[in-house]
Formats: sequence, C-alpha cells, structure tokens
Amino acid sequence: MKTRRILTTLLLAGTVATATLAVSPAAQAAPNNPNCLGARAFCLWYNANQIGSVAGWDLSTGFKGFDNLANAGAFLTPGPGQGTAVKNNAASATYQYPGHCVGNVQVFYNENWSGPSDLIVACGNGNLVRTKNEDASFLVNG
Repeated sequence: MKTRRILTTLLLAGTVATATLAVSPAAQAAPNNPNCLGARAFCLWYNANQIGSVAGWDLSTGFKGFDNLANAGAFLTPGPGQGTAVKNNAASATYQYPGHCVGNVQVFYNENWSGPSDLIVACGNGNLVRTKNEDASFLVNG
C-alpha cells in the first residue's frame, strides 16, 4: 500500500510538472538590435576593442541568451564584418546595464552554454580571449 501511494504521488508530481511546462511560454529570442548605448543590452563586435560591425540584443525584455548563436543572425551595422554570421565571428563584447552594474554575460566556446568561456561584467566591455571567433552561445547572469 505504501509503495502504491509513493508511485501515485510521483506520477501526479510528474503530471503537474508536465502541465506546468506545457503552459509556460516559450523563451523568445530578442531581435538583433545593435543599439548598445542607453539601454540594457548585450553586444558582440566583429573586431577586438569594440570595433567593426555590431550585433546586439535588448535585455530589458528578459531575454537570457542563445544556446546556439547560429540562431542569432548577422552583424548589422556598417563596418568590417557587416552581414557576417555572429556565430564564431565575434572578437569583443559589451554589456550595458545603466544604473545597475551587477551581473555578467558569459560567452561560451560551445553551443548549449558549455566549454571555455569569457565573462563580460555589467557596465563593461572586453575582448574575447577564450572564445574569440569561437563564440557559440551566451548566457545572461543578472
């Protein structure tokens, strides 16, 4: 009898979890918007030292990153790299978070947020070292 109760409880818990997942909205990617100033945004730059074309995402919508930058589109602004796919072509990054310089964005070498990574702190920028031209995913942490 005790075993049956435990199995029933586990089965119900699994059903509730599945139902919860089914009604949760799917995460939508923020559109590529290269405006990296004056708003909460994360931007990848084609060249080192924040030079060249930019691909950027508005983070004020709750967007948390890409598990595969193949879905991120291309560098949009005029300059070296414009029209080039973002995945495996970025050399530097900027994380703008005006008035709230807490958190970071982690850029990963592999898809699905794994492998070596570079950390870009809020209100900062930097050159990608471990992931230069090998940027496959990124995740916003705060």
